[in-house]
Amino acid sequence: MRATTFVAGGRPLARLLPAAAAVVVLALSVGCGSPAPDPDPGAGPGTGVGGAPSATVLRPATLLPGHAVPVPAGKPLLTLSGKVSAANQGRVVAFDRAGLDQLSLLQVQVFEPWVKQDVAFRGVWLQDLLEVAGAAAGVTTLHITALDDYTVDLAAADVRAGGILLATSAGDGSELPVDKGGPTRIIFLNGVKSGANAEQWIWSVKTIDLR
Repeated sequence: MRATTFVAGGRPLARLLPAAAAVVVLALSVGCGSPAPDPDPGAGPGTGVGGAPSATVLRPATLLPGHAVPVPAGKPLLTLSGKVSAANQGRVVAFDRAGLDQLSLLQVQVFEPWVKQDVAFRGVWLQDLLEVAGAAAGVTTLHITALDDYTVDLAAADVRAGGILLATSAGDGSELPVDKGGPTRIIFLNGVKSGANAEQWIWSVKTIDLR
C-alpha cells in the first residue's frame, strides 16, 4: 500500500504537479496501480459486490418535481444551471443541505474504485435532483465542476437510466468533509457502465450545468 494524494475533484496529484500550489491537497490511502475494475461487472444498478442489494430508501421525498425549491438560508452547497426551469436564485437552482435533505434519501454500498473496497454512502438519486430542478427534456449533458475546477461530463441518458447518486453524507449519516471528497460527490452503483471509468467519480461537486 502507498499513500496517493488527491485534489478536490478526485484526480491523482501526480497528474497535476504544475498546478499543485493552486489547489487544496487531500490525502487518501489506496492501493498501487490503476483503480480496480468493478468486481462484479454483471451486477445491475441496485446491487452490491456479490449481488447484495445496496440501495435502501431511508426517507421519502418531501420536495417533488413542480414544487418550489427552497431558497438556501446561507451559501449554497450546490447549484444547477443551464436548462433548468425551477430557478430560485437568479437563473440557477441553488441547494443548501436542508434543500437536498428534502429529496428522497437513500443508503448505498458500492465498490469505490479509488480506495478499492466497499464503502457506504447516503445521498439522492442524481435523476431526482434533475427532475426537481426542472431539467429540460432536451438536456443531453451534465457538465459537473468540482471545487478545484476539475470537470466531468456525464451523459444525461446515463443519468436517466438510474444508478447514479449524489452522495451527501457517509454511510453513518455524518457529513462528508472536503478531505473525504465532500461536501457532495458523484457515486455509481455497482454495474453502472458509466462508472467504470474512475475519473467520472468526481468529488467535491460545486456546480452542475445542464446542456
